[in-house]
Amino acid sequence: MKSFVLSVALLFAFNSVPAKAQSTDAELVQQVIQSAYIDGFANLVDISAMERGFHPSFEVLRLKDGNVEKTPIAHWIAGAKKRVENAAGAAPQIIYTGKYLQLDVTGSVAVSKLEVYKSDKLAYTDYLSLYKFDEGWRIVSKVSHSH
Repeated sequence: MKSFVLSVALLFAFNSVPAKAQSTDAELVQQVIQSAYIDGFANLVDISAMERGFHPSFEVLRLKDGNVEKTPIAHWIAGAKKRVENAAGAAPQIIYTGKYLQLDVTGSVAVSKLEVYKSDKLAYTDYLSLYKFDEGWRIVSKVSHSH
């Protein structure tokens, strides 16, 4: 009986380790999305945070007139830099927020379904894909629906 109880206890102990590791990865994924995308791109326009959180091969894929258009991260960063220049010292405004509808992490892959709100109005539903690299999680692609 003692060996049975010990076996069950060990089974639960070993099975709980991956869940804890995965929840930590999920938190790290959310941090990257918040710092690089929601704040880095949309709210604070933090180019350094964008470069840390988006992989250099990142692309936005957009369906337009039956064709898939690709926008690389370099184009996004250039647009963000122009917004910073046009703001000319104005204080950044936090107008975009994200609500996670789904977040799935399997090994070194993560996918997030995220509602993005602009001033409390639903603006986009984004699907973000991330990979875990040696330096951490990075966003590699985005598809989106505009509301």
